[in-house]
Amino acid sequence: MRAHLPWLAQGDIFRDAPVVDVTVAEGSRVEVASRLGPTVLLTHDCAMDKPNSRGEPRVERFQFARLRSIDSLSGDLQRSLRGSSNSLGPFEVLYLGQISDLGESFILLSDPYYLPAAYFALRFVDYTGHPDADANNALYATPSAHDTRLGRLDQSQIELLRAKMLAFWARVRQ
Repeated sequence: MRAHLPWLAQGDIFRDAPVVDVTVAEGSRVEVASRLGPTVLLTHDCAMDKPNSRGEPRVERFQFARLRSIDSLSGDLQRSLRGSSNSLGPFEVLYLGQISDLGESFILLSDPYYLPAAYFALRFVDYTGHPDADANNALYATPSAHDTRLGRLDQSQIELLRAKMLAFWARVRQ
């Protein structure tokens, strides 16, 4: 894990973002609940930094995956996940390792959910001069509300996340 950028980026880790839980109750009735919990932002960077005709961020929703504790798995699954931490397979799961005080964690790509971008009250901020900003366009969507980010996946984890998303959802390997 590394420090997050001032703007939103794929792989940002939130300590307390809404986590959406969908269950099937008696009589096949669908119930939806939310709670605050740790999450990873899955939405790709380029989807966040496109302006609409008014110069505001165009993105309407963000895709997240809840952070899960490796302690919730059996010993065999824990060993398997740790052993394949840098591998494309299994496609569905990304091992993240130790995430600050949240513990050893992973995410499942089979369990994404969406939040309205309006929840974060986005605004474009000019980060000209920031070492990670694009020299041609340094305007980035930046949250002005509910910003509980505590870090970001490191670059190799982000690259593996992208490869796993492609492999999992499209069954295409790079």
